[in-house]
Amino acid sequence: MVGRTRLISDKYFRYIVSWLIFGVLGGTLFWQIGWMYTIASVAIAFMLSFGIDMIARMIVGFKVRSIVNEKPLLTVEAIRLRMEKKGFLVVTNRFILFVPLFRKIKTVIDTNQIVRYEVDRLQVTITARLPNRYRTFSYNVTSTKAILSLLQEMTGESLPYKYEKMEKDTM
Repeated sequence: MVGRTRLISDKYFRYIVSWLIFGVLGGTLFWQIGWMYTIASVAIAFMLSFGIDMIARMIVGFKVRSIVNEKPLLTVEAIRLRMEKKGFLVVTNRFILFVPLFRKIKTVIDTNQIVRYEVDRLQVTITARLPNRYRTFSYNVTSTKAILSLLQEMTGESLPYKYEKMEKDTM
């Protein structure tokens, strides 16, 4: 359970610490020396909080373009539940990719292969039909609203499991 809370807590912990150390504490200490040091301290706090996220999203965009030659429509921070890997869930026109920041991309799902998707709070579960079997991919994401609307638009309505269909028919 600790690994699942890491998705948001790492990011906001970095924001709080960088703004407290460089923004508030550094600003008040460096104000006595000179105003240029104060501005530099606030700029460092800004770069540590928002600059790292912008650079990470740029790296993810470059990796996605090099693999599928498509522009990302949506990029959301995610954790792959099976291996507890942190990365980004990226949606393009024809593909859904899980992109770890400093590792190889191993999960590329064509939207034509998606049979079922389920969104439960912050967990997204996608079932895809691969050549030999059905495979389920589960992710914890920071926001499900945009992903749900894109999945509905790209794949249509989610198909039920065959057992759910049999249960409804017998009732």
